[in-house]
Amino acid sequence: MKSRIFIAVILIFLSSCEKGETDDTILKFFSVAFKDTGNSVAIGEDSYYICGQLTNELSTDATKKAGIIKTGLDGNLIGKVKTLGNSEGSASKVIAVGNSVVCTGYVLDDAAQKDIMVFILNSDLTSVTDSMIFQSPGNQYGVDIIKTQEGFLVLATTDVKREPSTEVTGNAAGKKDILLMRINDNLEPLTSIPAVGYIGNDEGVAIREDLNGGYMVVGTTDRSDRPAGEQAGNNIFLFRVNSDGSTTQPRIMGGTINESASDFEVLSDGYLIAGTIGNAGTTQQGYIWKMPLNIYGEPENEHKIDIDPALTTYSIKAMCRYKTSTFLLAGQYGTGLSARMLVFSVDASGTPVEDCRKTAGGTGSQIANDVVSDESGNIITVGSNSYENNSMICFLKFRF
Repeated sequence: MKSRIFIAVILIFLSSCEKGETDDTILKFFSVAFKDTGNSVAIGEDSYYICGQLTNELSTDATKKAGIIKTGLDGNLIGKVKTLGNSEGSASKVIAVGNSVVCTGYVLDDAAQKDIMVFILNSDLTSVTDSMIFQSPGNQYGVDIIKTQEGFLVLATTDVKREPSTEVTGNAAGKKDILLMRINDNLEPLTSIPAVGYIGNDEGVAIREDLNGGYMVVGTTDRSDRPAGEQAGNNIFLFRVNSDGSTTQPRIMGGTINESASDFEVLSDGYLIAGTIGNAGTTQQGYIWKMPLNIYGEPENEHKIDIDPALTTYSIKAMCRYKTSTFLLAGQYGTGLSARMLVFSVDASGTPVEDCRKTAGGTGSQIANDVVSDESGNIITVGSNSYENNSMICFLKFRF
């Protein structure tokens, strides 16, 4: 059946903010055919770019490909949907760089293993010659990408065995390690790709330019630096990356049950890390860590984010700066078919800002996977809306 895009507006909004509840709020769904998700959004010149996973056939076994769409500032689709690669895959992060659009994620190879992909497209999503698929034994996939003076720095994940394998070094086959890929503007690797992590599972979630000219990576590890029995589940994992790609000794933080990093921002006096604690389901809640510039020191502030006694179960998926001194957190509250999109603002200590929260609900399950904000205070969120065996890319634009 011929592929197509359809747009629906079906959700009912619930919000604690008085402002913005007029025609300024835009909510739209995009679906090529069957099961589509939005993972990341970038602000372009008079447009937005959304990347994720797209299908092009109305079939349960249709190939799900990495894809990208472009909308106007009104949320309406511009041009055609662009799928990336010839096999199954998914795009995890998109950035706008000048007149180009760059995204990373993965495609499957002939052995059905994941290979890192990086694509550069023109602003109208037409193809250019710059594309890279990094093939290696095992599974590798791109998580985040930032522009650098020499080209790009890709934060990725691998499950390839790394020697020597000891309690604190190396990686067991099938366990996750963090990869850092330095590439030039033509997407050519500049050096060998160093893996970072312990023998268990370590996975980065975001990379940001640091104050010292290098970069900072935050992620999640299943290793703990506390005595056995004092901390269970995952912990927060962070380390610096020098301008030459070398890394510093990682820092592990942990003191609650099952901590998972979601995103972070670099501040003038440290780092604000957002994440989720507790097990998936009824015990999940948002959590914030304020770390000093010396990441080996104790957190200056850490606590649950108490946004509403009624929202007892929620998770954080993304974070961004908002206006001059506050931040936006986006994710999901509730579980199953009662799960809804959640976007709210916090100050630099992680305290929710009064009357700055929006939730969205309707048929099926909704989640916000990414959030950005522009200079005018517009908030743009993308994610997915799932019902039965189908899902659509969800686009939400509003102002508090």
